[in-house]
Order: sequence, then structure tokens, then C-alpha cells
Amino acid sequence: MRALLCIAVFVACAPCLRAQSFSSSNLQLLAGSGFDDRLTGASTRSGDLLTLSAERLDVRAWGDSFAFVDINFGALRDFGGARRGHSYQSYAEWQPRLSLGHLGVWRRSDTAVIRDLFLAAQVNLSDSGFRALLLGVGADLRIAGFDSLGVNLYARDDNFNSPTAQLTAFWLAPVGAAWLTEGFLDVAGSDADGTDVVFQPRLLRRFGDHWQVGIEWYYHHNRSVAASAPQLMLKWLP
Repeated sequence: MRALLCIAVFVACAPCLRAQSFSSSNLQLLAGSGFDDRLTGASTRSGDLLTLSAERLDVRAWGDSFAFVDINFGALRDFGGARRGHSYQSYAEWQPRLSLGHLGVWRRSDTAVIRDLFLAAQVNLSDSGFRALLLGVGADLRIAGFDSLGVNLYARDDNFNSPTAQLTAFWLAPVGAAWLTEGFLDVAGSDADGTDVVFQPRLLRRFGDHWQVGIEWYYHHNRSVAASAPQLMLKWLP
């Protein structure tokens, strides 16, 4: 409930703060094999999975907001291995952050390793009934070779585990003139499965301003799951 209240305050206050506009959206199509992640539902008998994904990033003077929606398609199985009643599932996250530099709590610098500090929140929802609320702090880092590099540390409350902690890292970096790498790492605690690790790095090649093609590696590991699945990826930036 406290996390919900903090997120509500963030949503109410954010539009009142002075905005410095930067936005980016994209649509992705991913096709991969080796999907046997029965914990999240990304599991099919053949291991083949098709995913349609939409992402949205907004950067303002008050902070930033990132959201995505994934829809998986395939002969999906539940945790016990039985075929589900439908061949699709959806999952969404919203990750708003409020800049402490903008509020005057933190002094921004054009040369320091830490670009800015944030109050960070996250909401995770799945049509399978999973939900999680996270609240914590974040930092954007200035490291040579990275266009974007950040870390968030959360207190996490989901409906399958006792309250725990989650560390999230994300990055975007060019690799030469035409290539780039991006992705994220989530590390969280759990009641029965030990440390839960989700890692999804991407390597993409740019084709003009609107298309990127490459691979994404889906990795999820804990005591119950050891999923490792490469995917071909096509990204369109309108």
C-alpha cells in the first residue's frame, strides 16, 4: 500500500514539473528457441516462442519514465508442463523515476561519475495473475563508451514471495558505427528459489534511422528455472 501511495504521488506531481522533452518508442518482433521458463510462462513444448513487444521512453527535466508490453505467442505450458488454454500471454512493466537533481536534493555535474540520483518505482503486471510493486533509489552513471548506464535498487513486494530486494542494471552502448548493445539485468530474492536472475542483453545493427536487426539472449535462473534462449530480433523505431 505504501508503494502504491508513493507511485500515486509521483503520477500526480510529475505533470506539474517543468518538462524537457525527449521521447522514443519502438516495436519489436522476436523469434527464439529453447524457451522452458515455466515460472514466468515463457515455456512451450517445442521451445519455440514468438514475442511482440512495444517500448516507450520519456526523459524530462523531472526524471524519466520507461514502459514496455510483451505478448508471447506459442503452445504455452504451465509450471507443471500442461498445455495452457490459450496460446498467448501478456506482461507489462512501468518504471518511473523522479530526479533528485531537479528537486535540488542532489547537485548534478557534467563531469562526475554519477550523473543524477532518482527516487525510483516499478509496477509489474501479468495476465497470469502475477503482480509486483517496487520502490527505491536509482543512479545514472557517466562511464566512457556508454550512451546510457544506470542502476536501481528497490524494495520489492510481489504476490508470490515475502518482501525482498531487487537490483536492476541497464545500459545502451555503441559498438562501432553501425552496431549497438543494450539490455538489462535483474537480481532479486525469493522465498523458495534462492537468488533470481533475469538477464537480457541485445546486440543490434542499425539500418538507417528506423530499423535495427540482431539478437537477444533470454536468460532466467534460480533453483527452479534454468532457461537460456537466443532470439532473432527486428526493431522498428517510427
